[in-house]
Amino acid sequence: MAFADSSSESSMDILLSSLYALRIEVGFIVAFAFLWLSGRLLASQKQGQLKGQLKGQKKVVVSRRPSVQASSERAAQNISASSISPGKLRDISWLLPQINNLCRSQVQRAFEVYRAAVKAGLRTEEIPHDECRQLFATLITSAIRVGQMEDAIRFVRELCRAGPGVDQALLSSATKLSTSKQHFGDCLAIYDIVMESTKPEIQDKSVWSCFLFCAVEMKAFSRCKFFFDQLCACGSPSSKDFGNMVRFASNTANWRLALQLIQQMQKSNIEIDSVIYNTVLATCVSADQLDKARQLLEDMVSAGGVADVITYNTLAKGYAKSGRMDKCFELVKFMRSRDIMPSQVTYGILLDGFINDNEVNKAVEIYNIMKEEGCQMNTVLYTTLIKGFARAGQVDEAHKIYQQMRSERQMQPDVITFSILIKADCDAGRLESSLELLASMKQLGLKPDEVVFNNLLGGCIKDGKVELAKDLYQQMLTSHVRPSVATFSILIRLYAQCKLWDEALDLLRHELKSQRVQSEPRLYCQLAQCCLRDRQGRRAAEVYSLLIGTATPTAAMNSTLLGMCAKLNMLDTGAEIMELAAGANSRVDARDAATMLESALKKRKPQVVQSIKDAMLKLHLPVHA
Repeated sequence: MAFADSSSESSMDILLSSLYALRIEVGFIVAFAFLWLSGRLLASQKQGQLKGQLKGQKKVVVSRRPSVQASSERAAQNISASSISPGKLRDISWLLPQINNLCRSQVQRAFEVYRAAVKAGLRTEEIPHDECRQLFATLITSAIRVGQMEDAIRFVRELCRAGPGVDQALLSSATKLSTSKQHFGDCLAIYDIVMESTKPEIQDKSVWSCFLFCAVEMKAFSRCKFFFDQLCACGSPSSKDFGNMVRFASNTANWRLALQLIQQMQKSNIEIDSVIYNTVLATCVSADQLDKARQLLEDMVSAGGVADVITYNTLAKGYAKSGRMDKCFELVKFMRSRDIMPSQVTYGILLDGFINDNEVNKAVEIYNIMKEEGCQMNTVLYTTLIKGFARAGQVDEAHKIYQQMRSERQMQPDVITFSILIKADCDAGRLESSLELLASMKQLGLKPDEVVFNNLLGGCIKDGKVELAKDLYQQMLTSHVRPSVATFSILIRLYAQCKLWDEALDLLRHELKSQRVQSEPRLYCQLAQCCLRDRQGRRAAEVYSLLIGTATPTAAMNSTLLGMCAKLNMLDTGAEIMELAAGANSRVDARDAATMLESALKKRKPQVVQSIKDAMLKLHLPVHA
């Protein structure tokens, strides 16, 4: 018994000592178990709440019954035209609601169902008028809404051909919808179709307003007056209607109508905005009715605050174009008196007008006024002033303006500026200066055009700088600038002046074709004349042969060449040209041939005389000697 007690005590001690040794592990297990049980408890609570919410939602959903309209819409949207029985398709009581529902969101499917109904035997003329109009009104307006104007026009034709026709309400809806969608031409087409059949009486002036607007937009100007008259019969036109008629008058250069419209607006106490006034004034200026335009300006000033800088610039441009710079200058003064400051455009008109009248000094005065008033110069104004000095031969002054232009940081010359300066330098024999301008042009990232290169090539002619011209021509090709007939004409002049006949002939033989430039007969005639002036008869005949290979020489060309041959006593060459002309079925004037024959007889050249007679016979010309 004592042994048993001691044994149990020792076992308990061992257990306690073991638990003490594992106290950390046991604590971790107890904490983990507590956390696990807490998580499970929270999860079960949330799951219960979610189930409760779902049950509530299900009850709500079950409690709702779909409306008849929603059900029919879903049913219509699921309709396939091929799956519908022909009997249903022919039944308008079934078809009409289906089309109405489909057109709300599935226009294409609505059209397919309608086409299937027609194919199944639906007869438009047998449908009651009200239902027929309702069906087509839905189809037409839906087609316009989605921009399928061909379908809309086809539906209109079907309604007019086999149905009761388009009434005023449908025409009004289609017109306004088409106009708002900017289908102007189709809107007019619908009008024409309807008027050819049912001819509904249109009492709504807004419909006529739409037709007028469409006619102006489509430039169908022959219809504008009729639409405007119909509009006026339904009520007073609005400011926009008068604006459309002013556009019509402007586009047809009808300044009388434009002024009449202004008078109508004034009598009707309709406010006239600056756009309408300026359009009418521009119409008068374009028709060279400057006095009428000036009177209109006075009316605008009297109206108060309507005339703006655009108004004055329009009239000033008209004065400048007609050479009435005194009136132009006076107008700018009047403009200032109305507290309207001239703009860059105003000064540009003055500069250009004085320069075109070769009044450079007055242009300089305008330039000085601009500087005094602190008016910002721009590239166009500087270039205009440079053009004036260049035209007057004052190249140094032109360069001074150019330097002033370059001194401003935000100002950069353009291709036109350089083109004018380069031409001025070349005309003045300042080729080196023009080449410097070319270099500056490239440094600014500007690409020289054909005009620039042609001017430089022309500058090479005076001093016969053939190598420089060849280099410039290569630069032209490298820059992907296509040479023109003018380019080749300049090169021919240069080569002829330097007596480089082979190079000149090579231009006509090969280079024209290589650069895909249309060979014009005048180039051949030009080189042939150069050859004759240098008494290069054989080469002149060779050039004439090349001409025949590209075109038939005209009687005027033959007259020019034969006249030079007679004048320079190159009768052998003249006779050869006549023979070549006869072989090419070209026409030679009888007087030119008679002059050649008479000259050969005077010079007592029997062989030449005989050649000329033979050529005249081939040319069907009378031989009197």
